[in-house]
Amino acid sequence: MYGWMGKILRVDLGSEAVTEIPTEPYAERFLGGRGIASRIYWETVRPHVGAFDPENRLIFVTGPLVGTGAQGATRMSVIGKSPMTLPEGFCYGNMGGFVGAELKKAGFDGLVIEGKAKRLVYVRISDNKAEIRDASSLWGKKVSEVAQSLREAYGEKVRFITTGVAGERMVRTAVAVADHESAATGGWGAVMGSKNLKAIAINGSQAPQVAEPNKLKELNRYTVEIAKRFRLAIPPMLMGRKDLGLEVIGKGQCHQCGLECIRGKYRISTGQEGYRKCQAMEVYLPFTYGRPEEPPETLFNAPVLCNEYSICTFEVRTIVDWLYACYRSGSLGEEETGLPLSKIGSMEFFEALLHAIAYREGFGDILAEGLARAKDRLPSAAAQMIPHDVIPILRGELDPPRAFFAHALIYAMEPRVHMPLLHEAAFLRANWKIGRMVPGATPVTWEVFRNVAKTFWGSEDAANLVSFDGKALATKKTQDRTYIKDSLGLCDFAWPIMYSKTTEDHVGDPTLEGKIFTAVTGEPADKLETYGERIFTLQRAIMVREGSKGIESDVPPERNFTEPFTTDSLGRELTVPGSSGDEVTTKGNTLDWDQFKAMREEYYHLRGWNPETGFPLPETLARLQLNDLAPVFPRKG
Repeated sequence: MYGWMGKILRVDLGSEAVTEIPTEPYAERFLGGRGIASRIYWETVRPHVGAFDPENRLIFVTGPLVGTGAQGATRMSVIGKSPMTLPEGFCYGNMGGFVGAELKKAGFDGLVIEGKAKRLVYVRISDNKAEIRDASSLWGKKVSEVAQSLREAYGEKVRFITTGVAGERMVRTAVAVADHESAATGGWGAVMGSKNLKAIAINGSQAPQVAEPNKLKELNRYTVEIAKRFRLAIPPMLMGRKDLGLEVIGKGQCHQCGLECIRGKYRISTGQEGYRKCQAMEVYLPFTYGRPEEPPETLFNAPVLCNEYSICTFEVRTIVDWLYACYRSGSLGEEETGLPLSKIGSMEFFEALLHAIAYREGFGDILAEGLARAKDRLPSAAAQMIPHDVIPILRGELDPPRAFFAHALIYAMEPRVHMPLLHEAAFLRANWKIGRMVPGATPVTWEVFRNVAKTFWGSEDAANLVSFDGKALATKKTQDRTYIKDSLGLCDFAWPIMYSKTTEDHVGDPTLEGKIFTAVTGEPADKLETYGERIFTLQRAIMVREGSKGIESDVPPERNFTEPFTTDSLGRELTVPGSSGDEVTTKGNTLDWDQFKAMREEYYHLRGWNPETGFPLPETLARLQLNDLAPVFPRKG
């Protein structure tokens, strides 16, 4: 098999049995990454299983492009039953850096962890073999300490996945952390802790075979050239903060990737350097809490400290903002929380908060369940201060449906907010906005915006983000493309290449992923479209089996219809291009119920689903070779 290594590692921690699963039967139908991992979940995790039950699986799967040298092919999907979702249910995340490629170098396309170890363990993987080893010396250590221990044991090139104290103590928001400051949200660190699994250490010396190596090299050169775009390297709230001395000094440099993205290497005024990315850099901004005098190291080190304990940065930011509001309003005080609330914005407070959550000490034990679950254990005044958009994973007003109408169905159909699904429209809008503010900074004019919409979303109508016209097709295309991207192992920060500084019309290339897929695997590019539909339908079946009710569940939160939009979860007012390309505000927007229902019905027809139930028609399942899913979908009448 070109692109794949041919086998998936299966580790039963309870019996300490190590076996292998052939990749090919899964890859033939579900491609890789998210697709294969979802199928394994479907086959092995029953609806009644809880996130912390031994029967839950922790499923890591790479894509066929990972480790081949394809640009931006660095991602590995992580799937299982999440302790963060409410109620606990199917969920996913992914991580980049080097660990996915290293797993393939060790001879495996994926890793399935099941059971619960009778002792504290870690999994050691090297060329075509795996062992379960004692982790008692690693337990209680922070991520950097685990990294140091593993490097001492297996060399500087060892790649790893681990979790900090928060994961060990099953803090629901604990992330799985890999080297290169990579992390997967969804509570996977807590699942590791529930299994007495501290880490996975990987070394390999192999490489996947490529069907057409010279063609791949040619396509890589083309990718690097067409991917020249405006680099969104400085997070919005840090733009213009000259007092920090924040500068970009390098690329993200994940495995074999030369593309520019929103991950990078940064330096602050003190000379400290490190890799950071996107939202995590905004997890703790002292100047927003009235502490502009706080040294820049506090801001710069905050995301690393979150990783050390392995606590989700989105959750931490939400908690800090809420605590600050509660303290100022008198809803919570230092005595009842045991936290130095008067010092919010300082490193002293931040360290105290993370320690309390990770070790489940005092008030931290309440916060360790996640703010979405904490309401019943809080004083009523503090509970009422929780923002309306607080949800189990991330926030509920990120590029929300009232500002991006196509996101209405995207929000409704996922078990979590999945940023790659939102980034297509959000990144394009951001580049259009920057181009208006700084003419020439990006090539995304209104004309380019419309042409991109036609090329990638199916119509120029889709360019008007606050109209329902063209949004059913745009939603389907975005979903299928994202599921393909997650299954190939492509990075969301680099793909898809929707616009470019170097093409004549500044429109990107929607066929490029398919060409690279063919060069790597030898398989025809036109298979990808069916893969996307099939994987999406598989997730639909999983969601229905775990309680989704089809059309009844395919509705975004009610506030999108009743509460006029003000600002998003990050406090930003959003403007978008109007029907003639002029800049219009989304403030005051709501969704129209009748127009939403019409869009949803059109979407169901495009999917080949019953418009009365929202479930796939039998002929659709047959076309996608998914007849085995039919029993889970109720038949009307």
